[in-house]
Amino acid sequence: MTIRELSRIALLLAALLPGPARAAVKVVTTTEGLASIAREVGGADAEVQHLSRGVQDPHFVDANPTLALKLRAADLLVDVGLELEVGWLPPLVNQSRNPDIQPGGRRRLTAASAVAVLDVPTGPVDRSMGDLHPGGNPHFLTDPRRAALVAKAIGARLGELDPAHAAGYAERAAAFGKRLEAALARWQAELAPYKGKRLFSQHKTLSYLHEWTGLVDGGELEPRPGTPPPPAHLARLVEVAKRDGVKVIVVESYYDTRSGEQVARLTGARLVSIPGDVGGDPAAKSYESYVDLVVRRILDALRASP
Repeated sequence: MTIRELSRIALLLAALLPGPARAAVKVVTTTEGLASIAREVGGADAEVQHLSRGVQDPHFVDANPTLALKLRAADLLVDVGLELEVGWLPPLVNQSRNPDIQPGGRRRLTAASAVAVLDVPTGPVDRSMGDLHPGGNPHFLTDPRRAALVAKAIGARLGELDPAHAAGYAERAAAFGKRLEAALARWQAELAPYKGKRLFSQHKTLSYLHEWTGLVDGGELEPRPGTPPPPAHLARLVEVAKRDGVKVIVVESYYDTRSGEQVARLTGARLVSIPGDVGGDPAAKSYESYVDLVVRRILDALRASP
């Protein structure tokens, strides 16, 4: 066999062998809910990790140095914003030594920038008001409509960072939005008979859910955000519940339920535990299943209430 023939065979074999795998875009999100949305949009073109878990209160996460290592390798950091992660994310970003994921950086996307924000304070904010968020309420992922907007924003940013797969990101974001739109119509139809019903919550986490369901905020167990309720405040809530017919108390699973149990015992209201995020319950494995579980548990309580 001649050298030319051997070279030709070598070229043919090389063409048949798989080339080096293209590295997926490394996406790191602050919460498990954002990670679920990023996976929907990224598909096989993105490798997604999250810094906090759905069983944790996202306001309070241990700034473990191992989390900074995740950020060091990140091609894109997606945070909620509105100071939800202000107590733990900034030191991790600084420790990561990744300049592109600093606030305003090309590889940093703040999800709140994609949505209309509720509960924006109208006056000065100080510590006497509790852990109030000056920029507004950061718990917007309880609203599927806003989740679809976040998915679109993630798709657009991934498309900028990885232009070769921009069309795929956009298509997957749009498909995710359509699925949420169909699910939203079903959830709203199921909740329609209870429009106007008042709910108590532990923390002001349900404003966005109230907006799309037609349910109403009856008050919070916390007298101020992040402040444990004194007996006098709980006594006032008992009066409110009896006056306004509040029959359901909703508490995320990472909160202590003793205050809610006390109000429930004195009013006959039902205490409902919901996951605070994707991963906050074994049944909440995706964004859609998370919202579905929240809706199911609130519906069950409303249906069982006199």
